[in-house]
Amino acid sequence: MFARVGKPGTLNQMSKAANGLPVGLRTIAIFGGGKGVLAFAAACGLLSLRNTDLHAATDAFLLRHGIDPERHYTRLFIESVAHATHHHAGQIALFGFVYALVRFAESYGLWWGKHWAEWFAVISASIYLPWEIAHFVLHPRPFTAGVIAFNLTLILYLGRLLAQQRASRLSQLNRQGAGGRSG
Repeated sequence: MFARVGKPGTLNQMSKAANGLPVGLRTIAIFGGGKGVLAFAAACGLLSLRNTDLHAATDAFLLRHGIDPERHYTRLFIESVAHATHHHAGQIALFGFVYALVRFAESYGLWWGKHWAEWFAVISASIYLPWEIAHFVLHPRPFTAGVIAFNLTLILYLGRLLAQQRASRLSQLNRQGAGGRSG
């Protein structure tokens, strides 16, 4: 899948894992898998709270960690948790499970060097950019800027890799076509 020919310094010549895949793909696969594990754990945690009084549980959690539940923003947080019904918690948990499944599929595909997974990763990282940029415009924070920079780096890396793969396939087709005409 990855051509071994190319200009020095291109992705084709960059460090590769033992199976010949770029280490960057493996790193992205591990990161995506980690996000899947976190989403799965959060969805399970949310399901475990379905039959609990969320308002009381939130109060107890905040008090246990030394956070004053009477502060303005803390009170807003508690009220928003109280508005979450058990029905909504189930829907949110379902979304978490679906998100985890998507992340696991993407990670699997990237780990094994599947071409579809690279496209999927580019698309999934690109989908969030408009919201991240809009959020950054409204609330500029270093963390949000870092998330945007990370996603742009990921998109550019995978886009460059895909472009190099396309060029490699086209050159192979041209060589095959030229070889077929001369014989």
